[in-house]
Amino acid sequence: MNDLERRYRWLLNIYPRPYREYRLDEMLETLLATADEHQRRPSLREAASLVVGGLRARTGADRLRSPVALRHSALRLSALALLVYGLTLAAVAPVADLAQIGYGAPAGIVDVWGVAIAAALAVALLATAWGAYRVAFVAAVVTVGAQHVHAGVSAGTWPADIVRNADDSRLWPVLLAALALLPLLRAPRTRVTRPWVWLVPTVLAIVAFTPSPLNDWSDARTMSLYAFAAVALLAAPIDTRAPIAAFALLLVPASARISYHLLHTASAAHDLRVSAVPIATLAALLAATLAAATVTSRRHARM
Repeated sequence: MNDLERRYRWLLNIYPRPYREYRLDEMLETLLATADEHQRRPSLREAASLVVGGLRARTGADRLRSPVALRHSALRLSALALLVYGLTLAAVAPVADLAQIGYGAPAGIVDVWGVAIAAALAVALLATAWGAYRVAFVAAVVTVGAQHVHAGVSAGTWPADIVRNADDSRLWPVLLAALALLPLLRAPRTRVTRPWVWLVPTVLAIVAFTPSPLNDWSDARTMSLYAFAAVALLAAPIDTRAPIAAFALLLVPASARISYHLLHTASAAHDLRVSAVPIATLAALLAATLAAATVTSRRHARM
């Protein structure tokens, strides 16, 4: 085994084991056959191509052979990301209450509505992960209704003016997830594989370690979504579903801001001037993720 073959084998380790067991010899033979006679190491372009191909194989993006399969998978991952984010926001208060009970606070401080909403969100998330889209959709719709009623009761606007709570960004992730799940209700049931796993821990980690309500930076709630969008843009050449999921997540603060300005027209002009930079940043990220998703989806369709 010469140096070039050794380096090729090292790069090919990035592919998952089943893929290597099936195609390693074929890929290695092709790479060595096309190499120059005195070449001692892979070119930068070859190395980058192998790394991207290996990561695509690990995320499962290489198995999406048709536009329909890509669309369904992107909707599923978008729904998963939205439900994870929504569950993270909804679970903050119940977890804090349970922690206080552990330190001797009375059990009566637990918000039963909050616990029920978090439980329904967990059901929707698990059902989506397992491909039970009808169960997930019903759980998401029930959660949306419970969230709006709870928000109205808490704000003292139920039942007269429940729409006034539409500017609460905590209410949007599940609603958008339900809309993402809607086209999947008529999709054929396919075998659920594990590639979705990489996205869910990513969202959880970003929400946990960047400014968000989970770590008491409630004045910078959208920072976690901005961080996810940045990661998704970098990952777009590897998996076109990443910017699609990021676009869906960025619709949460965008929808809340639009609702706020529609519902509070008296202060809309002043708020727009004050929040010009955050609004411009959000608009730029929305445009960037949409453009990246469009370009990479078209490239995927030609592969």
